[in-house]
Amino acid sequence: MRGKRRREAKTSNVILLALGLFAFGFIAAMTVIFCVKGSVPDTLIQYTLGAGGVEALLLAGIKISKVISGTSSGEEEEPYGQEHL
Repeated sequence: MRGKRRREAKTSNVILLALGLFAFGFIAAMTVIFCVKGSVPDTLIQYTLGAGGVEALLLAGIKISKVISGTSSGEEEEPYGQEHL
């Protein structure tokens, strides 16, 4: 493949991609429910999309703990699946 290397996925990027796909699917499902029923479960939407703040705090905690422990400078991250090798 002429020197092209496949970059390893970073753990935080994989988590963000999974959460983004979930949010997209959830919003699409709520749109369909609204079109069919005429209303949506407001409390479910509030708590589901509000959980994004918790996810941001957890990712920040992971990054801070890596910087404090000295395992990385905070800029580089181990590839996904390679944390304990």
